[in-house]
This record gives sequence, C-alpha cells and structure tokens, in this order.
Amino acid sequence: MNPQLHTFISVHSILRYLVILLTLVVAIQSVIGIQKKGPFLKGNRLTALFMLISCDLQLLVGLAVFYMGGHLQMLQKGQAMANHATRFFAVEHPLSMIIGIILVHFAYNTAKSPFPDAKKFKRMFWSSFIALFLFVSQTPWPYKKDIGRPWFPGSGSGDTTTIVQPVNA
Repeated sequence: MNPQLHTFISVHSILRYLVILLTLVVAIQSVIGIQKKGPFLKGNRLTALFMLISCDLQLLVGLAVFYMGGHLQMLQKGQAMANHATRFFAVEHPLSMIIGIILVHFAYNTAKSPFPDAKKFKRMFWSSFIALFLFVSQTPWPYKKDIGRPWFPGSGSGDTTTIVQPVNA
C-alpha cells in the first residue's frame, strides 16, 4: 500500500473519535440547554466551532483517502456498485459523511445566529443529533463485515490494509 495513503487512513481513523466526541458534546449541551432553558453561552458556540473544525479537517483527510484510494476511478468506470465494500467506501460512507458535515455547518451557523437561545439549542440539538447518527452508523467499525477498520490504526483488531482497489478493465 502507498505509505501516504496509509498515513491518511490512519489520521482519518483517529480523527473519527474527535468528530464523534465533539458532536456528542454539542448534542448533550443542547439537550441541557433545552431542559434548563438556560442562556446560550460563549462556551456553547466554541464547542460548536471545534466540532465544525474537526469535521472540516476530517472531510479534507477523507477526500485525500477517497482520491488516493482509487474510489473516484471506480465511480468513473462504473465499478462502485461491484460489491458491498466498494459501494460502501465509494458511495455510502462519503455521501453520509458529507450530509452529516452539512448538518454540522447548519448547527454552527445556528450558534452564530441572533435567534432566541431556546431556538438555538433546539436547532443545534437536532442537527448535531442527526449528524452524530450518520457519523456513528456509517463509520467502518471493526465488527462490520467486509468494511471494518481497526479501533485504532495498527491495533490489529481489524485490517488496515483492506483498501478497495479499482478493478482493471
């Protein structure tokens, strides 16, 4: 495997935890804000900002993996639907993650908006909760057949070398 691709996959695998953690924190902060009818604080906005930054960084690294891993070529050659693994990494995973990141951007824009605090918390909760659902459900966890990646790069509890290669025509 290309050493650069391996590095990008490792970084992408580690960043998933930061993205999921920060999205979970924003969702929990929003639930607390809704229940307590508390004020929307600078800390709430900063947590949403860190969530946004981590998601955008994850997107950039993921795009590098997408292009370097041959997934774009599979789409262009019509091979993306060849089997479950190629379909997941070329279509399902990227599309779900992009939708989740759009929702994260919506959450952060809500945090910056002049809406009443209750409305901010409610919008941030739903957008971060749906994004969190997409992130967790479409992550290639080690227990997922044919697509699983290890919990941590190099941990051996999955196969880091399972890169879907385009079929030569």
